[in-house]
Amino acid sequence: MDKMNFEQIVSSAVALQGRPFEMRACPDQYLGALTEVIGNTQFPMRESVIKRPNGPCLIMVLESPHVDEFKDEPGPAKGFTGEMIRKYLPDALGRPSLEGMGLVLLNAVQYQCSLGSNTVVYRDRIFRAAWSQGGKQNFLARFQSVIMPEDWVMNCCTKGNDFEINTPLRSLVEFAVRQTVPQVQTIRRMHPASWRDQAWRGKEWRYHETELVQAKND
Repeated sequence: MDKMNFEQIVSSAVALQGRPFEMRACPDQYLGALTEVIGNTQFPMRESVIKRPNGPCLIMVLESPHVDEFKDEPGPAKGFTGEMIRKYLPDALGRPSLEGMGLVLLNAVQYQCSLGSNTVVYRDRIFRAAWSQGGKQNFLARFQSVIMPEDWVMNCCTKGNDFEINTPLRSLVEFAVRQTVPQVQTIRRMHPASWRDQAWRGKEWRYHETELVQAKND
């Protein structure tokens, strides 16, 4: 899915009446060793995922980048989401020691599905449109290229605002991950932006088989 495809997807899904929107992709990145990430004010590095170490990494998947991610050079979790990851990831994982692991961040859709507006306005509609028009295949290809045998996979995608009538966004991604790596044991947590509330940090979200069947058809 290239820039022109995303532009066409947006134009077909919503009427922006000429309002510009972000068309750059937010790259998947390796952000350093978890022991250097936790408690830091910034991520120690931002490198292409092709430079990730061969040792085990936590592969954290978010649904799509928002506004802060496109300030200067695009990169995942550049704003409040990144702050919450650096502060509370051990609590979310329930593992005080993360020695020997690195952190890789992937967005399921690399484009700004919110179109820079409040996420309730466009995000879910654009995510679903992008996902069904090449976004899923794009994610699967990227995921397969980065995953290694000792990695942990952490699905922190949001469920979206329209989850009561459509398959939750996180379930679409969960199905894609399981479809790619059937033996994978995912760690399912709430989006890091919710971790400001202690009650949400280690909470595992549940999925139902009916959601996965529906996701297969979406």
